[in-house]
This record gives sequence, C-alpha cells and structure tokens, in this order.
Amino acid sequence: MNNSRKVNFGIPKLEVLHQNDGSIIIKNIITPDEWPSNIILKLMHWSTKTPETIFLAQRNHSNLWEKISYMETLKKVKSIAYFLLNHRLSEKRPLLILSGNDINHALVALACLYSKIPYSSISPAYSLFEDDLDRLGKIKEILSPGFVFADDGKKFQKAISKLVPENKALVAKNPLNENYLINKIVNQNLDVDLKKADTKPNDIAKFLFTSGSTGTPKAVIQTHQMLCSNISMATKAYEFIKEEPPVLVDWMPWSHVAGGNKAFNLALYNGGTFYIDNGSPNPNDFAKTVKNLTDIGPTWYFNVPKGYELLVTEMSKNTLLAKSFFKRIKLLVYSGASMPNHVFKQMEKLSVEYTGEKIFFSAAYGASETAPMTTMPTYRCNFPGNIGVPQFGTEMKLIPFGDKFEVRLKGPHITPGYWKDEIQTLKSFDKDGFFKIGDALKFHDKSNPDLGFYFDGRLSENFKLNTGTWVSVGAVRSKILNAFGGIANDVIIVGEDQEFLSAIIIPNIINCAQIAKLDYSINKQDILSNIKLKNKIIKILKDYKNKTESKSQYIKRVIFFSHKLSRSKGEITDKGSINQMAFILNRNSLVKKLYANKLKNVINI
Repeated sequence: MNNSRKVNFGIPKLEVLHQNDGSIIIKNIITPDEWPSNIILKLMHWSTKTPETIFLAQRNHSNLWEKISYMETLKKVKSIAYFLLNHRLSEKRPLLILSGNDINHALVALACLYSKIPYSSISPAYSLFEDDLDRLGKIKEILSPGFVFADDGKKFQKAISKLVPENKALVAKNPLNENYLINKIVNQNLDVDLKKADTKPNDIAKFLFTSGSTGTPKAVIQTHQMLCSNISMATKAYEFIKEEPPVLVDWMPWSHVAGGNKAFNLALYNGGTFYIDNGSPNPNDFAKTVKNLTDIGPTWYFNVPKGYELLVTEMSKNTLLAKSFFKRIKLLVYSGASMPNHVFKQMEKLSVEYTGEKIFFSAAYGASETAPMTTMPTYRCNFPGNIGVPQFGTEMKLIPFGDKFEVRLKGPHITPGYWKDEIQTLKSFDKDGFFKIGDALKFHDKSNPDLGFYFDGRLSENFKLNTGTWVSVGAVRSKILNAFGGIANDVIIVGEDQEFLSAIIIPNIINCAQIAKLDYSINKQDILSNIKLKNKIIKILKDYKNKTESKSQYIKRVIFFSHKLSRSKGEITDKGSINQMAFILNRNSLVKKLYANKLKNVINI
C-alpha cells in the first residue's frame, strides 16, 4: 500500500459481560484522549499555530472559492460574540440559525460557542415552505428564541416575523434593521476574552431537532462535553487524521448531527479545511457537487448512500472527476441508510482503477442523541453494512429481541435528554442509565464481537404478519434494495397484519427507462408500466424469493410510487433518506388499496 494513503485506526479493547437477565454489556475500555472543555478552544489553538491555514471555503456569486483562514475566522467570531453578548441570550433565550450552510452560518455558530450562548441550526425548509411554518411555531414554543440569524432578511422575512421582533434578527443581506448586517458587525473588530474555565461539561452548546415518524420536533440537548468527547473519540478512531489535517468537501446540512457535529467539528478539531459543497445528492443539484469535487479532492469523504450512487455513476464516465476524487482520498464513510451492494462494489472497482487499491469504505452509526459517532471501524470489509465496535469510552448494552438485539448506549457523548420534555427524557433511559436509541443490531460473529455489528432496523419499524411472525423491516429493505440494483432509489416495506409482504418502490426513473428501452424524459407512467420493466421486476422478485425461506422475508406484491414525497409530513429528511414509518402513516389508504388489489400496475408473483 502507498504510504501516502496509509490509513491507521485506533485499536479498541472490548470488555464483554454477560448479565443474568440475558443481556450483554460490551464496553470499549480504551478511553478517548483528553478533550477541551469547549471546541472553540481548538479554533483559538489553530489560529495561533497555523493562522494562515484555510479553515472554510465556499462558492461566491462568481462561482469562485471564497476562503477564510483560522486567524481571520477567530477575529470575526470575536466581533459577533461581543455583539451577541449584549443581547442577553441564554439557554432560555437561545439563538436560531435559519439558513443553510455557509461561512456566515459557521461564524455565528462559532460565536455562540465562544460566548457560551446555546444555539440551534434549523432546517431551512422549516422557514421557506408554507406547510412547514407550523413546525417552526412548535420550535418557537420549545426554545423561546431571543435572536435569529438568516442569510437573507427578505427571503426569511416570514419566518423571522414568526419567531422574533425585527430588531432581533442578524442577516447577511436585505436587513430588516440596518444595524444588524453581519458584515457591519464583523468589521467593527470588537473583542472579548474567553477563559478556559468558563465552560462546564454539562453546559448546553446547542440544540438539534429530530422529529422521528410523528413529524413533531424534539430538541435534543447537545452539551459541550458531548461535542468535544465525541470528536476526540473520532480523532482517536481515525488516527491518520492526526498526521495530516483533513480536507473535506461536504454538503451535509449543519441542522443535522452528521454535518453540524461530525463533519464540521472533525475539520475544526484537527486543523483541517472544510469546503462547503453547495450541491446535494439530488439530480437537480448534483452537478454542483461534481464541479466541487473536480476542483478539490478530499482526504476524508462522507455521504449518504444515494449520494454515493450518483457519484459512482458520474465517475464511471467522468475521468476528470474520478482523478480528482481519488487523488488523495483516504477514507470513505456513509450512514443514514443501507448501502446497496452494487454501489459499494462499483466504488471499490473505481478506487482500484484510479489508485491501485481498495479505499477504506466504512459505515457509520449514531444519532442526534449520540453526538453522533458511537461505533468505530476496526478492519476493512469486502461488503457493506458493518458499523464496527463501540467507540472509545462507550458502553453498549444488548438485549435479546428475537434473533437480534436491542442496543442501548452509555458514554460522555450521550445527550442528557430533550429540552422541556421530561416525560420523553425519562422514557429514553433505562434504570442503568443507558440511552434507548430504539435500534436493533446483530453480530457479525457472536463468538467474536471484535468483528463488529450490523444495523438491523428500527424496533418501531418492525411488525408482525397475520401469522404472528415478526418481520425485520431493516433487513428485508436492505436485501430487496440490493436485489433491485439501480431500479429503486428506495423501498417501503409493508404488510402489518397481512398474509404476505409487499414493497412500494421509489423508482430511479433513468435506470427504469434504460431497462424499458425508452427515453427517460417521456411520461413517467409510460416507463413504469412498460412490460420489459415489469418482467425484470418479476424475475428479480422470483430470484429473491428462491433465496429466502420465510414469508417474513420475501415480497409477493410491488407497486411503483413516483409522486412527490412530503418533507413537511416527515416522509423525507434533509439528507434525502425516507422515513418508512411516516410514509406508511401518511399513505395508509394506498397500503389498504394495495392489499385490496384496487390499484393499477400492481406487480404480483
């Protein structure tokens, strides 16, 4: 292996304790390195040690990279912090950031950390779409914000007016109050000192909102200890990052834990450079990601499986992109959904073609409540899905649940609970203090936990057929997605209290059109009702059935769903993943008609 691409991981040491009640405690007894009390201290450190290193970069209006160094970042952060401190903000009156990822967003968030003012980055969709404004009202009810930031006062005017008075909004352009332009604030070169002792471990750094299948926002408390301990764990796990500051090109929303905690803080903690990708794994936006990755080759890359699917498809025909992407990449990480095997294998093939070796391709596991990284990879897998073992300093409790295990977690990176929701907080922890994340895991090899685990679905997603047989939805969903290859962007598994399972396919229209030998720009229904595509689906389902032994796994009936998914009803997240439970709740009449055989173009086997 080329030494310049060598990837070293920290070595875990697992302690396994079998309990009298049948549960298993697995603890990584190696602790993470000492972490700072506030991650802002890392900004102060790098602004002194490597002041001219570029910390953040974004595309400007001319589509050129606008960059800011560590030293310049700290200077601007101090001015904003001084401004915010004069507005008497606190955990009872935090700051809300309404707009998406950009340098000003980062400066305001860092200024809040510097001045110990809790903040919350909110998905822009909550402010910009009429049917999401009700959820914004719920957020106001929970947090009682004292101030907001948005990149455009005019664009976000309706949301700002719903949340705070006009003189409590800081914007980048089109101000509601001329005194509150962010450039005017940072150009004042104000200063304020921060003493290390000012921040206590359980002080609140920020709030992250998660809604689950109900669509009702919950404010997950993020303490300074959570942020700092978790990124210390990550840095100890990804040891090679210590040898070379990471370069990231990342689109993940900062309103979500993967983008706003893991990716952003990984760069900050290790003196790296974060290029803000203004694209996304959406066919309409992905051209921007292609341009960004063609310009800048990352050393560490994170995406959701859909993003990787678009990426490998483009790299297969775009040599310039592939050469740039693989030039210095050391680690590929994914989470948020199951990785289709054909995407995993295509990425391996491309990495061998352009580097002469397989790049380490790792699954990640965690949630907003775990800051997020709660497991770590230990070895290279030749297939997708292995999430590794408990992170440094993390305990995992496994409780038997059929042929799998419910997982519960404990460690310094676990949330203390939900803001202003004592009932949900109490329900979320067991008597031993383990957080009940609501997921199922299975061993790679129960006799050797060091070989890691696989995510095996949300416990709330699983259901029984009318035979009383439990269906492991996550496992079935993953298997059938792999079987469909590129035909399906995702599938929803249904069949609760029914005789058999069915699947609702979210189609990849371009790939479906290729199978049907039709132009993908024609009417979708003409493509999806094509006999060639139908026969292909039937063959896949029959082959899949022949490889399974139980009704709780094979699919007897499918239908394509090509309508727009509802973001406001929780069916799709900002990361592009589909919420199975929310979809089924919202589309219950569709499911009933599917089983009553009252729909057109249903495919049966």
